[in-house]
Amino acid sequence: MRFVWHAEIIDEVEGEHIGWRSLAGSDVISAGSVHFKPAVVGAGTDVFVTLQYAPPAGRLGHLIAQLLGDDPSTQIREDLSRFKRWVESGAPLT
Repeated sequence: MRFVWHAEIIDEVEGEHIGWRSLAGSDVISAGSVHFKPAVVGAGTDVFVTLQYAPPAGRLGHLIAQLLGDDPSTQIREDLSRFKRWVESGAPLT
């Protein structure tokens, strides 16, 4: 299945964080933020993501998404890993 959601940025401080929430009519109701902090050790930036969402079909929908590896936690972890590799390598994503 494919779900579509539209969001708006509700809070943003350049270089620190971005906050968003889904718009009315989205298939998935969500809100979250991404925070950027200077790394404690060495150069770089630590990125922290928080997400709240109400999955379609409630808890059952969440469990099914987890079993299929399509839950937001797994997707965010994989997306951040790809982003890290891209930033560190400078190579285009494939």
